[in-house]
Amino acid sequence: MKTLDIVLLVPLIWGAYNGYKKGLLMSFVAIAAFVIAVVLGFRLLHVGIEWLAPYLSGVPRRILPYIGFSTLFFPIIFLVTKLGQMLRNAWKYTLIGSFDSIAGAIVGLTLWAFGASVVIWLITAIGIRIPADAQEHTFVYPVVEPIAPIVINKASGLLPAGENLLQRLKKRIDEA
Repeated sequence: MKTLDIVLLVPLIWGAYNGYKKGLLMSFVAIAAFVIAVVLGFRLLHVGIEWLAPYLSGVPRRILPYIGFSTLFFPIIFLVTKLGQMLRNAWKYTLIGSFDSIAGAIVGLTLWAFGASVVIWLITAIGIRIPADAQEHTFVYPVVEPIAPIVINKASGLLPAGENLLQRLKKRIDEA
């Protein structure tokens, strides 16, 4: 097991533990919130940039897409999570609630794998490459790395006007 595997395993184990504590419903809500926030953050990026540009004139244009994405991403996560908490309170005292924790660990692991994949994807997109010798003979990296691009491509096709989302996003970032 290489250092890259260990670096990736730490958040995955943390995700499984938190998923166990939160349960299935909240872990599922967290995944849904994360995917929705990423897709809508990319989809509405131009709106965020246009809204922020007059207020952030001193910020380099290359950084503006990241700030615009963040201003959309975090409120979406917050709102979807609050809706999930309301549902969990209703579900917590039913028979299904007893199976919630183990299933939550599995879903929590999946969420953190998706998050790690997004981080890998973003650092690769801005030109930072993980050295080939660090990737060689790893077990976790080849499983985690392709998750975000696959999920986002499939999710963007499901949303209205979501097709070619990644190509449009790259074009907007290059124009900034």
